[in-house]
Amino acid sequence: MSQLIFKFPFKTNYLEKDFFVSSNNFEAYKLIESWPNWSNKWINIYGPTGCGKTHLINILKNKLKLTEIDAKNFDSKVNTQLENYQCLVIENFENNINENLLYSSINHIKQLDKYIIITSRKSIRDLNAKLSDLKSRFDSFLNLSINLPSDDMIRVIISKNFSDKQIDLNNRNLEFILKNIERSYEKISKFIKDIDDISLSTGKSININLIKKVLQK
Repeated sequence: MSQLIFKFPFKTNYLEKDFFVSSNNFEAYKLIESWPNWSNKWINIYGPTGCGKTHLINILKNKLKLTEIDAKNFDSKVNTQLENYQCLVIENFENNINENLLYSSINHIKQLDKYIIITSRKSIRDLNAKLSDLKSRFDSFLNLSINLPSDDMIRVIISKNFSDKQIDLNNRNLEFILKNIERSYEKISKFIKDIDDISLSTGKSININLIKKVLQK
């Protein structure tokens, strides 16, 4: 694995060029990038909140015509819309869905030879579906995990972005950030944007007090 992308999004626009590729998410990113050359059209992308699942779905949205629905809002209308889209994306699946309806939707997708992606915090195989036929369908999904960034990854991201902006950041302040920042690409992005904006608007250098203020926002 050789690719690392270090441009950081300062707006939630989820562009492909803004996605961080690392060992934590490389397999999922590689799959999205390789569409339509997929060996399996049924995909489960799972990982903790803030790991980049939504960003990947938005990258895919620029490649094909898909429809998204949160699992808690999943209803029978979905089946009537499938013929108009290439892919159904069900987000935030946590056993919070009508299993019979989901099973029939997967079967409908199979008949139409279309794509389905389910995002979840855990693998759908580990969510103990009660319907045995649905469990069997889940076993046919390609499961791809995404993890939150490690301390080393966060250190590189922050150092690189501060360096690109010609902002000095000493090791003491960097270690304080690492100790206190939420382990989420989205939160890291927001922190860099906010601290840069405040520093530019006030003309103040970045110090520990400013860092604490931004981290508490």
